[in-house]
Amino acid sequence: MVSVGRGVAAQEDLALVDELAAALEAEVGCTRPVAEGSGWMARERYIGVSGALLKPDLFVAVGLSGQIQHMVGANSAKTIVAVNKDKNAPVFKQCDYGIVADLYEVLPKLSAALGA
Repeated sequence: MVSVGRGVAAQEDLALVDELAAALEAEVGCTRPVAEGSGWMARERYIGVSGALLKPDLFVAVGLSGQIQHMVGANSAKTIVAVNKDKNAPVFKQCDYGIVADLYEVLPKLSAALGA
């Protein structure tokens, strides 16, 4: 599972996330603000307290802060990887691996490394 938050600046930038998800053979989910606030993704893609609760082998958190309302939907994942440019984002206290960097630099490199 690859999940996105408000760190994604524009709806068309979700293509970067889709590319990474395709390389991982994963689904794409989102935080509540992405689904309900911006309307960029369907409500069914929202992960969290009032959304879906998951138990994936891998959960990649992209550009999301890691607020408890979202992470409760993913905290049963076997491995959590976070990509966020804010080194103080709460997601880094909950992940197994963290990348402190701009998602716009990291995602294309990850996708390329995975053969996408």
